[in-house]
This record gives sequence, structure tokens and C-alpha cells, in this order.
Amino acid sequence: MKRFKIMIIPILLFIIIGIGSAIIKSGNESDKILPVSFLPMQEHKVQLKEFTIKVIHPLKDIQVNAKSAILIDTRDGSILFEKNSDEPYPTASMSKMMTEFLVLEAIKDGKLSWDQTITVSDYAYTISNTPGLASVHLKKEQPYTIRDLFNAMAIHSANGATIALAETVSGSERDFVRKMNEKAKELGLSHSTFVNSTGLNNEDLGDYYSTGDPKDANEMSAKDLAILTKALISHHPEILEISTLPNITFGNQTYVNTNLMLQGNHPQVLFEGVDGLKTGFTDEAGYCFAGTVERDDIRLISVVMGTQTSLERFSETKRLYEASFSQVEN
Repeated sequence: MKRFKIMIIPILLFIIIGIGSAIIKSGNESDKILPVSFLPMQEHKVQLKEFTIKVIHPLKDIQVNAKSAILIDTRDGSILFEKNSDEPYPTASMSKMMTEFLVLEAIKDGKLSWDQTITVSDYAYTISNTPGLASVHLKKEQPYTIRDLFNAMAIHSANGATIALAETVSGSERDFVRKMNEKAKELGLSHSTFVNSTGLNNEDLGDYYSTGDPKDANEMSAKDLAILTKALISHHPEILEISTLPNITFGNQTYVNTNLMLQGNHPQVLFEGVDGLKTGFTDEAGYCFAGTVERDDIRLISVVMGTQTSLERFSETKRLYEASFSQVEN
């Protein structure tokens, strides 16, 4: 038995040494195998898809007849044109975009619903029935849905409807204005101040004004308005479905969209792809327009503030759009 054990030990050692040599040899031979990445290129024919980057360069040889203006490409935020874009000016009803933002946020958070009905306050009723102020004529004790009031605000720039929405969200316009200024800071709007929900001058509100001085008004820079427009359509894209409505019927009256660049509104300033967003006018602000257009997967945002006539705010915007998209088409 001992002899058998003595004999088997050398045999096992021989087997182990043989297996080790085979492994080492195999490893050395594997070093000679070329990795796939080093195989001849003809064995790896790759079809590269051709594509074109649609570049729009800044507009240098163009003048805009307005106090302030800006045009941005939303793909990278590049500024294609600007004029006094950091200077704050009265915004008139363009400031309603902040009211729209906060109302849509409340709906998104479940604090309001589109079909919810409310009755309006004396404040909203009075402003809606004051001659010379853009409004749909609200009635006391009559229920209105959030959707009807929102559409009146967004399409016809109705001031009374705007006040009613602000009071519904926050209980009072004063508290709502506080939310507006807080949201402005959150969005990085460094040249914006709000004193009411509508964009009217406090003086127009009479005894109902609640924030600031009697002669104060909302002020924003063109750049801040462009940032707000981008935030609004990014966080609440449903706004574009509303802003493209050609008209609304409120009560027994039909109101046309104040954005004349939309299809069917005014052939002189019509521009294909325009889908928003907000007009504004007061004597102090002049005629203003915050617009947005999408073509060929390119979305531009524009702001024109303080033109002399109502049509000019749209014709100046159209010139900016034409100069930009002509680069892509050519």
C-alpha cells in the first residue's frame, strides 16, 4: 500500500505540470489574436447617415422700430437679435403671461380645475364693465368656469377675467401679486416687477389697486419676457392650444384673437408657424407683442415692446422671423 502511494505522487505531479504548460501555451497563443477593432476596415462597412445642422446666425443688418426687442433660438438659447433687451419697460397685458403661468400651475397641482365654476367679485365686475379697458362683460351672481375666464384672458386679454382668476388662486390680488414676484425670482427674471395681475396701470384700477403707488405699473425687460415665454410653453405646453384659437364666444358675443399673425387674422402680417402668444397695450407701454413661432423643428421666441401702431408690433416681428428662417431655407 505504501509503495502504491509513493508511485502515484510522481504521476499526479506530471499531470499537474502538463496542464499548467497547456494553459500557459494557450495564453501565449491568444496574445496573437487581433482584437475586433483591429480587423481590416473593409470587413466593417458602416453607413453614415447624412444630416444638416440648421444654423441661424445673429441678425446684424436689421433695425427694429420699437423701444425694445429680442429674438432667441430656443434650441440653445442663443440671442439672434436684441435692442435694449435688459431695460425694464411697462409691459401692459404681456404681464398676463405670469398670471397664466400661475393659474396653469394651480390646475396642474390640483388646486383648480378647468370646469370649476366661480362668481366674480365687485372688483372684477367693475373693471370688466369699465369703458376703455379690454374686457368681456362679466355679470354678478353668474357662474363662470375657470376655462371660460382663462380663454377670455388669453385670447381677448380680458382684465376682469384676469382679476377673477387671480382672486380665485390666492384669495386676493395682493396675495396673487406676491406669488407673481416670487415666481419671477424663481425663474431668474431680474428686471421684472409686478404690482397687479393684469398689466393695467394702478391708476386705471382706481380704489381697487392694492400694491405699490397709484401711478405704478408692471415692468419687465424684453429679455425677461422671453424667458417667461419659454418657461410658460415649456412647463405648460397646453397654452399653445389656447393661444392659437382664432376666437372665443363669451356670453352672446364673439371675440377675435388679438394676435393678428395667426392664420386668417390679417394677411399683411400673417406668418406660418406662429402659435402664440400675448399682446399688450397701454398709453405708457405702447403696442407690444411677445410671440413664438415653430418651423422645421426650430422654435423662436420674440418680444417687441413700444411700437407706435398696433400693426407695427406684428410687422416688426414678422421681419425678424423672415430674416431668421431665410437662413435655413437658403
